[in-house]
Amino acid sequence: MIEIEGIQKSFHGTVALDGFSLRIEAGELYGLVGPNGAGKTTLIKILATLLQPDAGKARISGFDPAVAPRSVRPLVGYFPDVAGLYQDMQVGEFLEFFADAFHLKGERRRLAVERALARAGLLERRDAYVEQLSMGMKQRLVLAKTLLHEPKVLLLDEPATGLDPLARVALRELLKQLNQEGVTIFISSHILSDLEDICTKVALIDSGHNASDSDGRSVLTLGGTAQQLLICDMEVSGTAELAARVATGFGGARVISAEGTRLRVEVAGDTEQAMAFLQLLIAGGVRLIRFDTRGPSLEERYRRAFGADQR
Repeated sequence: MIEIEGIQKSFHGTVALDGFSLRIEAGELYGLVGPNGAGKTTLIKILATLLQPDAGKARISGFDPAVAPRSVRPLVGYFPDVAGLYQDMQVGEFLEFFADAFHLKGERRRLAVERALARAGLLERRDAYVEQLSMGMKQRLVLAKTLLHEPKVLLLDEPATGLDPLARVALRELLKQLNQEGVTIFISSHILSDLEDICTKVALIDSGHNASDSDGRSVLTLGGTAQQLLICDMEVSGTAELAARVATGFGGARVISAEGTRLRVEVAGDTEQAMAFLQLLIAGGVRLIRFDTRGPSLEERYRRAFGADQR
């Protein structure tokens, strides 16, 4: 559905994209993460036909946004990182304006506006002026506009900015629903917990090129039962330092923290490896009060790729 091959883009000598490549299959809900200035917004703007790349190619449903923008635009819903809004328009009027821009006519136009208002939770604010809306409501209005023409692909650049926690939950549920209906979604966000909740894959980008974590992965797969890394959280009777010394004797184990009676260890492998690790601890004389395993969070994997600080 989305193919990106060696995309390059510079602005007045400053490199924004430096050979980034990615393939997203139809129906995927795909995240994009990286530090500030990594090239995320530039990449999404190229896919949305708003910027021309200096080199490389991109395709959406087989169409190159740089060559055939009129074929791409009906397929794509674009949510910018900074949305322009007509403040002196009423909410309903704003959506009707963009329905006209999307060439929606007659009953289809009316239904599209009603559906957009309902999806955004703005039915009761139809007659309010845009300038009267809170920042979060303005974000919801932009998303409603983005969905007016029923796009097959959503390109979302920080869509949760300004949303309160309940609105973020509603946004995640809406994106899950759209994805279940077959919409392909490519979303950039710094809110890693949101991406972890909805995405099946997340691509890493830094300095305009494909970034990799410490294990050489440029795309992180989320969810699933088999993990290549597991986090073992445990509480011990006694001090965690003793348990940590025993843990270091297990191949593929890395102690993350040992404080008081609590120990956290990263184990390479699946649940069978975690069970073997547990047996080693018991054989080594560690008295366990609690032992839990889980896959590493997206935040933990992000830190492995980009360092302790999210720049």
